[in-house]
Amino acid sequence: MSDFQKQYALWDEFLSVWPASRLATMTLDDYSQAGSKDSFTYWIESRLDELGSIWGGSSFKFGVFSRKNLETRESAENRSYSDTHGWYSSLGATAEEAFEKVRGYIGQVADLAANGDLDGIEAFDHLGEATKWKIAFHYQNRQAPVIVDIFKRAPLAVFTGGTASQSMAALQKAALAKRPEALGILEFGRQVWEAWSQKNLAVWKLSHGNPPNFTDAERQQYLDGQWAVMHRDTGKEQGKKFAEAPLGALFFLCHGNSPQRIGQFTSAAMPCAKGDGWLQRSYRVLKPAQRTDRYTANSKNWSPQGNSTFWQVGAHDLPEFESTLLKPFFGTDLAELAALAGEPIEAASLGDGVAPPPVATPGTGNKRNATCFNRIYYGPPGTGKTYTLMQLLKRDYEPQAASISTEEWRTQVIAEKVAVLKWWEGAAAALYDLGGKAKVADIAEHRFIQAMTAANGSNRSVRQTLWRTLQTHTVEESTTVKLKKRLSPAVFDKTADSVWQFAGDWQDACADLVTLVDQLKAGQQDTATVQRYSFVTFHQSYGYEEFVEGLRPVLNGDAEAGEVEYEIRPGAFKELCRKARQAPDQRFAMVIDEINRGNISKIFGELITLIEPDKRDPQDGGKPPIELTLAYSGEKFSVPANVDIIGTMNTADRSLALLDTALRRRFDFVPLLPDTRAVKVPDETHSAPLAGLVVTTDAGEIDVRRLLERINERIEALYDRDHCIGHAYFTHLWRTTDGAQRFEALADTFRNRVLPLLEEYFFEDWRKIRLVLGDNQKPDAAQFITESGAHEQALSDLFGDDHGLDSYATQRRHQLQASAFANPAAYLGIYQPLA
Repeated sequence: MSDFQKQYALWDEFLSVWPASRLATMTLDDYSQAGSKDSFTYWIESRLDELGSIWGGSSFKFGVFSRKNLETRESAENRSYSDTHGWYSSLGATAEEAFEKVRGYIGQVADLAANGDLDGIEAFDHLGEATKWKIAFHYQNRQAPVIVDIFKRAPLAVFTGGTASQSMAALQKAALAKRPEALGILEFGRQVWEAWSQKNLAVWKLSHGNPPNFTDAERQQYLDGQWAVMHRDTGKEQGKKFAEAPLGALFFLCHGNSPQRIGQFTSAAMPCAKGDGWLQRSYRVLKPAQRTDRYTANSKNWSPQGNSTFWQVGAHDLPEFESTLLKPFFGTDLAELAALAGEPIEAASLGDGVAPPPVATPGTGNKRNATCFNRIYYGPPGTGKTYTLMQLLKRDYEPQAASISTEEWRTQVIAEKVAVLKWWEGAAAALYDLGGKAKVADIAEHRFIQAMTAANGSNRSVRQTLWRTLQTHTVEESTTVKLKKRLSPAVFDKTADSVWQFAGDWQDACADLVTLVDQLKAGQQDTATVQRYSFVTFHQSYGYEEFVEGLRPVLNGDAEAGEVEYEIRPGAFKELCRKARQAPDQRFAMVIDEINRGNISKIFGELITLIEPDKRDPQDGGKPPIELTLAYSGEKFSVPANVDIIGTMNTADRSLALLDTALRRRFDFVPLLPDTRAVKVPDETHSAPLAGLVVTTDAGEIDVRRLLERINERIEALYDRDHCIGHAYFTHLWRTTDGAQRFEALADTFRNRVLPLLEEYFFEDWRKIRLVLGDNQKPDAAQFITESGAHEQALSDLFGDDHGLDSYATQRRHQLQASAFANPAAYLGIYQPLA
């Protein structure tokens, strides 16, 4: 028997013991008797607890009750006691008098419930809210339920999208309107409660107040360093609560009345450089504010306007918090916030417990200690994710060679181009750099070979590998090398005193290597750039072997003989980490396009733990906080602190809520949404990309910004925000001449990009596509998708006389109207009424 079957059976048992007909005749002992498990109140509070709980609180919620504690109690103004009972004084002079009224109240509530009169129950004020709704739930018509087994308003408000200030009756009605017809009332109640459990977050408000408490420079400093700062002696124990809030606790940060970001604590409280008594905690950013204007919705303690510094949003206020702050200021809701918060955060390594200053002193230039980050840019298609990423890479990870020292440039080139050479190529490059003659010991100590050794792992003997490589590629006519098995190219020979040198046609075979070494000797060119990032795209077949390390076939010897061996080869991420170790004072980036399309656990493997900022190797000569043994090579591995991981994610392909939980809690998320702002923001060059973009036609000017804005408003209403259309679909219109040429480009965009995308979003539900394009409000000639109620042919022509379809509603016919693409009214009608 399932849990729900047991609960329904228990409900049946209750009604058999306490049918509505018995309520009018029950005695005071039937109603409440200390120690009895058969009394009405024991059933309601304890035995039926899993069918909607009203557990806890005072027994006075039942009006009158049998006392367990028989110590003498003095009656107060509103509460009376006898030796055996307690009751509200307003109900009568004795327990019996009080019970006579309570018994009548319970009977009235049961009758209202049986009749489905929720407004009547709401208006009935002789019993407490939770108690009366609990009783009403059990006496409602089970065949046509009108009450779900949740008797607090906040969970219902979250589920229905309402607010906790609404009446219980209104919330119950709204909730039941969402119940699938075939779903039992208890099963439905479980769904409602699970929705609340997901959103019932502990969220705190933290304020970095206005000057003089915090200067503007200080607030910006703490934003940049991701430090939450507060004085430990802040009143009403707020400083104490700040210090004791657990790792992983969520908070929203505001500057005075201006919301800034949502964060999650990643460290314990520690002394702050701001002065005596000041504390700071590091955090990761879950959501930056989309708006930072003044919050005016209310002045509760948890609001930006509230007179507090660190205050928790009460569970009862979560619906209002979501509707007035989360959605308008951060573009998110409690469900997404719960998903972003993910799993609990482990304690960071705190060293001696004293934190460094929030931001490094300007001018130190110590990039090695800069905070690494893991970040995902996400949003619908066409919102500039790739463009934003490329701008970031060009600015931070692709410096001009002239801006770095010659030695830094050489180190970078060796890491990128020399370390990946084959062993014979590395030996040849080192030999050439050593003047063309050298012993194995000298070649083994060369920086080229050292870089190759670091890239290929330390499991092999370098000198033994060099000896074998040099002999294998020795010319056939050598008199000092006796090895029979030789491989091409043959470019080495050895003297009698074991000095290796070039031989044979080495100039041709090693021409590229000679050029590379000569370039390294000459130094960097001023116009050159250094690329400090790797770019990969995740897909369903991408795995650990491509990203971290794996076995790869290697063709050795005579190609025609097909002698295949396998070697462990580093993947893209491991290779980038190797390069980053060669230049610990520079920042590197692992760029992952379409990060949500890969199997994260399969790709990252054991590295999912190592990428957390506090688990990184600071490369300061000490032991990394965590090292793991790689699966294939068996090497000890850690992720250097100068590697940032940056991903992009198209939310139309996969919801953020479906992203791997282990990945979600290790990344910051930056939304990139369609930008349909009408005015550019100062200092944001690329803001409002469609502002002022019009297409001039004989029928009037088509405002492209307003057109896209209205389309996205309708998509969000019919689907969700993740499936809007990005502004990048239309920015190319700026490159065309206004008039006929631009109108043709707009028509091509709608014909070849917008309509196919809408078909994909709505699974060819043409009725919804018509609504998105406003076709239902346009004259026939301006409709992209036309709709007709009848087929062109009669049903008899299609199916014959005996088709039997008269009793069925046939599908309405929808057809793409090609002429609409050339009709300016079709576009104007999307966002404005047509005469």
